[in-house]
Amino acid sequence: MPFCRQTPLTLKALRPKDYSETPQILGQHLRKRRRELGLLLREAAALMGVSAETVANWEKGKTQPVPSQFRPIVDFLGYDPTPEPRTLAERVEAKQRRLGASLAQVARHLGWDPGSLRRYLEGTWRISLDRRDALEAFLDAGNGDLAGVHSQKRPR
Repeated sequence: MPFCRQTPLTLKALRPKDYSETPQILGQHLRKRRRELGLLLREAAALMGVSAETVANWEKGKTQPVPSQFRPIVDFLGYDPTPEPRTLAERVEAKQRRLGASLAQVARHLGWDPGSLRRYLEGTWRISLDRRDALEAFLDAGNGDLAGVHSQKRPR
């Protein structure tokens, strides 16, 4: 019929989000925050001081950041997405993340060999009472009191 034109219909729908609303792992937290801010991988990477490939690997769960890389991630997210630490090893790792320090820097700050500290935390070696007390004092110290941790040389 001449008075009845057929016009093409255009249907629009919202795209499903490609991230979880309730992130459980670090990669999900990063992707959600990046998408909420409308950033590309390279833009988020620049904010965190790493490469776009690194952020992509974190988001996909292929790799995890080392504790010394964690401070920029917390700054980007605005919170620490890791669960509350329970074991001694988890507590040391959480402290490393907050300080942005390597395990070797922590060990040198304590005056210990990095390999010894690693073996204590893995449970390969039993930690002596005096060393346990020193480690607990380190864990209980405020981050401002531990500024010397960063002055420890990083291993090459």
